[in-house]
Amino acid sequence: MSRGIDYYWRLAGTGFSFATFGLGGLLLGLMLFPAIHLVSSGRPIAERRCQYCVHLSFRAFIWLMQSLGVLSYEIDGRDRLVRSDANLIVANHPSLIDIVFIVSMLPHALCVVKKAAWSNPFMAGIMWATGYIPNDDPETLIASCVRSLEEGKRLVVFPEGTRTVPGLPMKLKRGAATIIVRSEQPFVPIRISCQPTTLTKAEKWYQIPAKRVHFRIEINDSVDVGGRLIEGERISKANRRVSRVLQEVLTSG
Repeated sequence: MSRGIDYYWRLAGTGFSFATFGLGGLLLGLMLFPAIHLVSSGRPIAERRCQYCVHLSFRAFIWLMQSLGVLSYEIDGRDRLVRSDANLIVANHPSLIDIVFIVSMLPHALCVVKKAAWSNPFMAGIMWATGYIPNDDPETLIASCVRSLEEGKRLVVFPEGTRTVPGLPMKLKRGAATIIVRSEQPFVPIRISCQPTTLTKAEKWYQIPAKRVHFRIEINDSVDVGGRLIEGERISKANRRVSRVLQEVLTSG
């Protein structure tokens, strides 16, 4: 009881929010998205329509959590994302709902998602309908991402591949750097922080912090690494150079 009414209200609000998220994902995947694919003239059009529905759903989910007092947030530089010609968005990954914030700002976007999501009954329909890219096979993943960028699609990638462990340095996998090197396209870096930490890999949804969490999303100007790439250079060396750039912009801006 010493935790107070606010704590238990936020706990109940968190549970309600995630129950709504799961039920919403199930209804979208089983009812709305199959109907959209049925009436659309082709799969690309259907995928874009489903992506827009996910965008609206994620906006509603953030509004719900904020209205319930579960979290607060601020977004710095939203206009940079809106007006940028760069189609690749890279971000650090401190929390489970980072992707929710990012997609809520992008009417149409592809996401690289863990393969496990395709076997999750609440998410499988969404994965299939939107054309999201699984991260199971590295070479297939990179080829799909590069092709999507070449087709002018917006793509969201977390270079760490998984959520950051609080208190430890950021560890980037080679996938994001390889995508940048092979596509030779600029990217928009997004830095996300949340205080206190919540929904990390070590925390269950019900392990909420003692006070309301605050998210800060900082969207920076696009970064073009084309001038750092050397024709004929080994891709492994180029990857390391681009990884250093990613590490720098996602850590210190």
